[in-house]
Amino acid sequence: MELVVTLAILGILAAIGTPVLLGNIRAAKNVDAQNTLKSIYLMQKNYFAENNCYYASTSRNNINQFLFASTTPAEGPITDASKNDFDYSIIPGPLGATGSCTGSNSNDYVAIAMSRSDNKIIYKINQQNIKTGF
Repeated sequence: MELVVTLAILGILAAIGTPVLLGNIRAAKNVDAQNTLKSIYLMQKNYFAENNCYYASTSRNNINQFLFASTTPAEGPITDASKNDFDYSIIPGPLGATGSCTGSNSNDYVAIAMSRSDNKIIYKINQQNIKTGF
């Protein structure tokens, strides 16, 4: 009888604890995406200081390689889908590539993190450190 009561208590705790645990995992992934966007913002400041333009790319590997200077683009803060729940891109802002900014460079940018599992979760940051969705 004691064993049945113990199993019932464990079942109740599991039923209560599982949703809480899953919610914490989702929250941790969201905070990780927000921190990655803040890192992109800081790296973009460095890139602008060296190039007088911002970097823009829709490829996570290019962001790793050219903005974070990763020697192996598939590794680093922005990685493939099996390691990261968010899809990252840096698109040119309204000013785009004009004047001395050409190719993958832009006068302004918007860095975007979109959840792969829930496309309603979208975080954005731009060159003025204006955050959306945080």
